[in-house]
Amino acid sequence: MFENIVEYSGAIGWHNFPMEGRHTVGGLMNRLLEDFEDSMQPFWECATAGENSLGEIIDEKENFGIQLDVRNFRPEELSVKMQDGRLLVEGHHEERNDRHGSVEQHFIRKYTMPKNVLQDSLESHLSDQGILRITAKKKAVENSQFKNIPIQFKSDKQ
Repeated sequence: MFENIVEYSGAIGWHNFPMEGRHTVGGLMNRLLEDFEDSMQPFWECATAGENSLGEIIDEKENFGIQLDVRNFRPEELSVKMQDGRLLVEGHHEERNDRHGSVEQHFIRKYTMPKNVLQDSLESHLSDQGILRITAKKKAVENSQFKNIPIQFKSDKQ
């Protein structure tokens, strides 16, 4: 990740310091940067894995929907609820043992639903690939009537 030092526009980028010896300033800096990169690796992996964790919102003319990747959860570990105009999607599975130890996962996503969504039309479907799709129809948009408002002119001079 930190390959070369570059001076550009007066700013200094990361540098691959000369490795003349393990205890030189350059060698120590390289080890420091490698240790930093190694320590950050789990966070970068989590960030990449969770890039789509908020889901995809689909807002079309007649329909509204949300898609979530919930492949780590079984159908009985998921719930979808409406509360006070907000959609709550929750997944939780108890602690399980795997080859590295134990794992427990839990998430809650809350979405404020647009006012024109027909809440009675909400449906949720879980695919074989673990994609949860929540859809609803929208109210028909009324043709808005325009009303001309005349501009009255009043001079500021008296």
